[in-house]
Amino acid sequence: MRTVAWLLAVAMALGVAGCRKAAEPCVVTGVTVEEDPGPFRMDATGIDREDLRRIAVDAFARTSGFEVPSGEVRKGANRCRGLVSLLDARVGPKGGGAQVEVLLRMDVMPGDDADPVSETVRATEQVAPGEARAASFRRAIQGGASRAASALALALAEARKPDAEVIRDLEASDPRLRELAVGVLADRKNPAAVPGLVARLQDPDPDVADRAVGALAQIGDPRGVGPIIALSRRREGPFVAEMVRAIGDIGGPEAEAYLDTLAAGHPDPLVSEAAREALRDARRRRASGQGAGRTVGGAR
Repeated sequence: MRTVAWLLAVAMALGVAGCRKAAEPCVVTGVTVEEDPGPFRMDATGIDREDLRRIAVDAFARTSGFEVPSGEVRKGANRCRGLVSLLDARVGPKGGGAQVEVLLRMDVMPGDDADPVSETVRATEQVAPGEARAASFRRAIQGGASRAASALALALAEARKPDAEVIRDLEASDPRLRELAVGVLADRKNPAAVPGLVARLQDPDPDVADRAVGALAQIGDPRGVGPIIALSRRREGPFVAEMVRAIGDIGGPEAEAYLDTLAAGHPDPLVSEAAREALRDARRRRASGQGAGRTVGGAR
């Protein structure tokens, strides 16, 4: 009987899971090319604006989480628009030959009032013997567009998750997912995320740790002050100055006492000046009853 009951429970669980509605793909209704007014000319790569647009469209079409319609967009579809920009392109020596390198940015602008999501990638390709550089540039741009589209799909999927799932993603094995989770939680300012964000201050990826500092500053919960102070004591120079500003943004007695100490006697003028400014701002906010609100540490 126990075996039968267990099998029934498993069957019911699988049935519920099977009934869950899959996330709607983002239907890309168009892609715009934005040519950056940088020091290089796009035509030097052998890729024109229409080539670049088609490469971006193809990258979206091949990426799970996006859909590029072949005809009229169905009613009620989750629409979005794409944007692609070739920020830089150059050729350099590599192993006795040549290598092309491109810097590509792709954006997705959701159809609702959500903020656009952006991803910038750098891609390189070796120029094969006898190969035209235009072919190498095309491969590099295609590879970069594919990586950017995948990152954008991951970011959009993370933004659709409820807070509890995003908080769990702070422990994900993929640093990209941890970083995205930090950014989403920073925007939502849910105090329930503070313990998980504090844990990310020890993240093996320094970018994730820096973004966690900014997220704690945006949330403005006093529980973040002590751990950021501890982290600042293991950093130097500009990194400490950014953490000092984050501590000031959170504010409170512990923050003000620490800032007062740094302002009075830190050996690095950059840090002591940042502490004085942060302390002044924290006291001004306290006097006016305002909370934290500045974005620091790379939080998005």
